[in-house]
Amino acid sequence: MDHHNMPHYMAELVLEDRETLVVGGGRVARRKIEGLLASGARVTVVAPALDPVVSEWVLAGRITHWSSLFAESMLDQPPRPWLVFAATDSAERNREVARLCAQRGMWCNSADDPGSSGLLVPAVVRRGEVVVAVGSGGRSPALSRVLKERIDAWLEPGWGELATVFGRWRPRVVERIPDAVARQEFWRATAQEAAQPETEALSGDAESWLSRRLARLP
Repeated sequence: MDHHNMPHYMAELVLEDRETLVVGGGRVARRKIEGLLASGARVTVVAPALDPVVSEWVLAGRITHWSSLFAESMLDQPPRPWLVFAATDSAERNREVARLCAQRGMWCNSADDPGSSGLLVPAVVRRGEVVVAVGSGGRSPALSRVLKERIDAWLEPGWGELATVFGRWRPRVVERIPDAVARQEFWRATAQEAAQPETEALSGDAESWLSRRLARLP
């Protein structure tokens, strides 16, 4: 199941309160679990031994731990996982988990094996609600990480707050600009203006800035 010859469809997964299963409890699994917890997922990890940080999450009640080797029946055990990560130290075992998931129509990411994965995990830069993801089609995670570091150094911290303010003001903008086309043009122009270095949208009070901009409309 090699997907390298086809372009990938990028998407944001809504994982809040969704069941996820992580097979493996080491360093790689820890990175996967950390991202899942940040997304509000319900995480179950199956592994006979755990990374110390993962053990702390178990003790804190943040994740569920099945202290055993992976068995196929775990994929069908309720609550059935919506997303699976095969993150053991065995490439063969990871491929087998991915194969079993594919048979069931489950999304599975297989560590270091994009060819058998149903989804790939990009390198991510976060600024609140603003997320920039970098992927390389699974060909070079190292290259994705380098690009992530460049974006992280370049992207100002205010974008997350700006996105939150834009979302909060959407109902008021709809009321002020009923026409959908005109409203789309307003938001596009507003976003472009926000990115200009001379504005205070990113470095000051974004809400006051947006309020003044809306007030300038005829």
